[in-house]
Amino acid sequence: MHITEDYISNFTGNPKTVSNGRALASKGCFTLNETEDGALLFGSCEGSGKSNYNCSIDFSDPSSPIARCTCPSRQIPCKHAVALLFHKLNGDTFTIGAIPEDIAIKREKKAKRKSKAKNSELSPSEMTKSKANAAAKKCRAQLEGIAMAEKMLNNIIRAGLHSIDREHQKLYASQVKELGNYYINGVQSAFVGLLSTASEGQLNQIFTEAIEKANYVYTLLKNGKAYLECKLSDYEAFPELPNTALDQMLNTRIEEQLGYAWKLTELREKGLFVQHAELLQLSFDSYDDHVNRQIVDEGVWMILSTGAIVYTFNYRPYKALKNINPGNSFFKKMEINELYMYPGEKNPRVRWEESNVSEASPDDFQKVISYARSDFAQVVKEVKSQIISPLADKHPIFLLRASSLFLTNEPSWDAIVDESGNKIMLRLEKFSYLLNTASREQIEEGALTCRFTYDSVGDLLYAVPLSLITVQGIVRFFY
Repeated sequence: MHITEDYISNFTGNPKTVSNGRALASKGCFTLNETEDGALLFGSCEGSGKSNYNCSIDFSDPSSPIARCTCPSRQIPCKHAVALLFHKLNGDTFTIGAIPEDIAIKREKKAKRKSKAKNSELSPSEMTKSKANAAAKKCRAQLEGIAMAEKMLNNIIRAGLHSIDREHQKLYASQVKELGNYYINGVQSAFVGLLSTASEGQLNQIFTEAIEKANYVYTLLKNGKAYLECKLSDYEAFPELPNTALDQMLNTRIEEQLGYAWKLTELREKGLFVQHAELLQLSFDSYDDHVNRQIVDEGVWMILSTGAIVYTFNYRPYKALKNINPGNSFFKKMEINELYMYPGEKNPRVRWEESNVSEASPDDFQKVISYARSDFAQVVKEVKSQIISPLADKHPIFLLRASSLFLTNEPSWDAIVDESGNKIMLRLEKFSYLLNTASREQIEEGALTCRFTYDSVGDLLYAVPLSLITVQGIVRFFY
């Protein structure tokens, strides 16, 4: 495993722990060991207790290394494990040794759990009469919950969005909480977002975003009801199972939007997977989803065989932040045996269980660039067609090939131009101002990963550049 300072910082995710680990490594209080294959670094360190602390970094799965330590710290990795990495970075001598027995046992248990989980996930379950009856019962409960939600939405609309102050928000919140009993957590979250946005709108009496949220909830209830009625009809017809709801399921995110968590076996049964896929990460960002009280780590990737741009999401609830490692930018090529794709339109979410990594080459970057779209008029048409749908993703991502960069002399706005002179306005956020430092050759020979947004107040469609892809590599504006 090639250790760099950036790798240590990204793996640790805590600057203070990185600093403490670096300082600890300089004190020479470690015994240093590694396995012959270099997949395990381990050692012991003098601590404040009676006995030494035993720590290790296990790279048996390079995409998900595991840090362990016997110290009482709740920080993972702790400063002792980080110090091991700094010793490796500094070129200090590690003695070759056998895997400690406790780590060998943990590896074995992990392998068994992984194998069992994989077999359980990927083994299709045969539909039976009892399962069909249970699924039909769940559909009826969901429809009952949607009927309740429709009444709530009607009451909100009759009273007006301006009526949702903090007092009324608490009243509605108690009713929204009941929706959690009807297997429609997605509807519940949508109502929480609507109430929060409407309450915030009270501050400046601008309810544009709240209206959009209300439209989303209305459409979700309408489409969700129609879908669940078809699904209920299918289960009630067992053993025939005509699957009249299957097309809606495969081509929209309706199940996920209602709150369902897909299993790998279900994605596989529906044919929603790709074998032997290679992915490059085009962009990465973390943002605060305060409505659902969680941090979301978002990766934007390209499937090299098709040029499809897809998402990965890592959700970290506030209450579990200390126990879930944050995601991070990934700079190598991901090689995946089976890539599972969630139902949806453009930019679907993907997931995988096992992967290998390799260095990305100039040919890989050139392949990414070859998929870039150069007809901006057609791109804008596709974006508009998507965002007018209330349930569709309002921020689609496209890879664009620009003929030139147009400077507007405004602090936040530039534009890219295609060969026909069509412009797409750019809003520069985070570090995308670095785009202005790119050379003409980089712009014209490379490609821009852009996320589109429509500003309904200013009636303006614009794109936020996420990264610039050149033959030499990827310049990230978000990470």
